[in-house]
Amino acid sequence: MRRRVAAVVAVLLMAAAALLVVGILLERHTESGEHPVVATREQQETYHDESTEGVHTEPATAPGNRGGEAAERLTGISVESPWVVALGAIASVALAVAVWLRPNRPVIAIVVVFTAAALVLDVLEVSHQLGADRIGLAALAGVIAALRVATIMGGGYLFRSRRAAT
Repeated sequence: MRRRVAAVVAVLLMAAAALLVVGILLERHTESGEHPVVATREQQETYHDESTEGVHTEPATAPGNRGGEAAERLTGISVESPWVVALGAIASVALAVAVWLRPNRPVIAIVVVFTAAALVLDVLEVSHQLGADRIGLAALAGVIAALRVATIMGGGYLFRSRRAAT
């Protein structure tokens, strides 16, 4: 049973890493397609509407749009920069291999701590995406967070099981 749980934890780490990369790529694709709406004088005259006359419209920052920014302010680095995402994905793969091959207490403890830190960032990302009205990306971040919770639960089982050698 212990080997199966270790294998499940490894697969969960890999799945969360893969979905994280997919989510970052989708978010960048979504952001590149969004452009601020600026009404030119000619457009205003063509579509003469007194409620929009002389109005300069830009997308507003929603109050809930602070999740990713809070994490960035806390750490001082952008957690969505390519090198941070790559480092996180590489760490997830390395930890998955380690827990698969040698599920001892130190490895499991590192997996749980790493996953808990990533879970905090994922929950902040859910809040950020909901604030930006990106329901699909928020759902993806929620799925990643659920995978992280399952990973922590599996790690807890492995840590507490009898054969967890130090």
